[in-house]
Amino acid sequence: MSSAEVSLDFSSDEFLADPWHIYKELRQADPVHWSEAFRAFLVTRYDDVVALLADRQVVSGFPMRSSRRLFGPTLLDADGPRHRELRKLFTPLFAGASVKRLRTEILIPAVDQVLDSIEAEMGSMDDVEIEFMERVAVGVPYAMVTRLFGLPPEDAAWLRPRVLPLAGAIEFPATSLDTAVASKAELVDYLTDKLASRQEGDRMPFLDLVFPPGEPVDESLLGTATLFLLAGTETSVATIGKIMYAILAHDVELSALADSEYRDQVVRETLRWEPPSHTILRYASTDLNIHGVDVPRRSALLLSVGSASRDENTFSDPDTWRPGRPDQRMLAFSSGPHTCLGIQLALAEFDTLFERLSLRFGGVQRSGSLDGIRRGFWRLRERGHIFRRPDHLYVRMERRRAGRSEADA
Repeated sequence: MSSAEVSLDFSSDEFLADPWHIYKELRQADPVHWSEAFRAFLVTRYDDVVALLADRQVVSGFPMRSSRRLFGPTLLDADGPRHRELRKLFTPLFAGASVKRLRTEILIPAVDQVLDSIEAEMGSMDDVEIEFMERVAVGVPYAMVTRLFGLPPEDAAWLRPRVLPLAGAIEFPATSLDTAVASKAELVDYLTDKLASRQEGDRMPFLDLVFPPGEPVDESLLGTATLFLLAGTETSVATIGKIMYAILAHDVELSALADSEYRDQVVRETLRWEPPSHTILRYASTDLNIHGVDVPRRSALLLSVGSASRDENTFSDPDTWRPGRPDQRMLAFSSGPHTCLGIQLALAEFDTLFERLSLRFGGVQRSGSLDGIRRGFWRLRERGHIFRRPDHLYVRMERRRAGRSEADA
């Protein structure tokens, strides 16, 4: 039995601290690994993950998966014609022209709301220390999603404690499904009330698309609406934390992120190097054989995006964070028929945040206690597997020096 086989516990301290050596051993010695703990096959090589994500014999829908039991039938768990029908419904909101408009109407105001509060706290001082995860990584996605749904921005503080149990219910290992179901019921009641009180002229981009004004509310889509509340927040929380961590760990000057091409490279490379979600769950709809391993029909497949993103047979020097690498393929948004619908909006969100940070502040430095040194730079303790993120990230935001142009800000 390999050390990887012994250590494959997504919640263990060893895995949370450094899953990469475990993934590497599995890629080399056991690329289709049966996990007794999860009663599933873990697939770790890039080519296999991509092929299975595109394979129509590998499906997303399964009646007993946690997300189906929590949200009901949604885009996440649909396949075939129903999946295409739902994607067609949501596509207008996430298409390029719409995202460009949402950047101006929603993303910039959401980001500036958060950064304004930091500048106000700084006052006349040269810098201010903040806990970046709570203030920015959480603040921006929730400010964004409240605006996207047309909800009062101040309701973000009420929303997050009810969204977090939804994330926990589909984690590995999962938290209480009963608690998540109760939270989802609260969110459904909340959204139902907001829809009932909607007035002509109210700006509710997401809700207006899913529940057109003047038409009866399709209750079967309320589960999908709560799923989008989760998808639009906690994955972004993790990603924003990862990007800032990568910037600090590699001594990237904040001013360098004013360059749009470099900023895009930083975001995409971080999504490859430290994807926020490490695993995509799928099911075999028929008997399969992968690298000589028999995978019976109805078996669960854990497609390891985390491992695939560091596959040495696909990426040169995969453990190194290197913006501008020639091959910037990434699986953070999945691939194949279930590629994340919100990919362009999410990338625009990250781009907007780090652009505004570079324009409004003179610099950012790591602060507070560090959790250790590895491979020449500091690392943070992380938690989660599906929503893998730093626990805390203390930084010092520096005032922009006088004389530098803020015309673009």
